[in-house]
Amino acid sequence: MTTAEISARSHAHGEERGMSRGMAGMVLFIASEVMLFGGLFAAYFFVRNRADVWPPEGTHEVAALLGGILTAILVASGVVGHAGIVAARKGNNQLFVLCMAGAILLGTIFIAGQAFEWFELMHEGLTADSGVYASSFYVLTGFHGAHVIAGLCMLAVVFLRAYWRDFTPARHVFADAAMLYWHFVDIVWVGLYVILYLT
Repeated sequence: MTTAEISARSHAHGEERGMSRGMAGMVLFIASEVMLFGGLFAAYFFVRNRADVWPPEGTHEVAALLGGILTAILVASGVVGHAGIVAARKGNNQLFVLCMAGAILLGTIFIAGQAFEWFELMHEGLTADSGVYASSFYVLTGFHGAHVIAGLCMLAVVFLRAYWRDFTPARHVFADAAMLYWHFVDIVWVGLYVILYLT
């Protein structure tokens, strides 16, 4: 069989050789997001290194325990979502749908927990205009929270399409791309937890 025949046969069955266009697009999008968060992290470290004391004296610090719980919830969401992708590749649509629902639920709990933390901190006097420490915290966690919400929207679309059996073991590029983005959101939060809550 010639190369042209193999190529024609692949296209006839809807197969793509190498990385699909959809996944390549998501990789490029995530690369741009890496640059965005890289700039935010660099700005944070610049401001932090210019300060004599960090956080500044008299500033209410964030609670590492709550941040740790939120981190565990978001990472668990990524693990559950990845299990769903594995199930989709094996043709287990029921487990796929269940795992997507679990990932969305855990991600929603994370956002709710972050909103609760923000309101508690504001009630205790740590508002965005309290100083550079507070503004840095709200900018970094706020940008991340917006990305989590975007990721939840993607997962919701994956859930609906999985529920309608729109994916097959050979065709689930959108689900793969959405989960790749969700893993990116997880990794960024782990970095934020380390620099904002633990150091």
